[in-house]
Amino acid sequence: MTYYKKIEFKLLGYRKSKTKHKKYDAILENKKTKKIYYVPFGDNRYENYRDKTGLNLYPHLLHGDKKRQIAYRRRHFKDLKDGYYSPGWFSYFILW
Repeated sequence: MTYYKKIEFKLLGYRKSKTKHKKYDAILENKKTKKIYYVPFGDNRYENYRDKTGLNLYPHLLHGDKKRQIAYRRRHFKDLKDGYYSPGWFSYFILW
């Protein structure tokens, strides 16, 4: 998994992903070089708990089941690194 230091990157927003089977891309800008990076996250074949992107392109995949949310978060907490963005970070905090 690729990690992006939060102090080096600015989160600009989200867009529908062009990557196969991904829901969204987080749009990150490198603060020094101004280069734009697209971080795909969320699988469009599966449900998730919520959608905080503001785009809400997959309302039919929102389940709202608190038990499933807790199970997902317990399983994927290990994927997070303090101070970094990653596909797992976006899924954990934006979709779950």
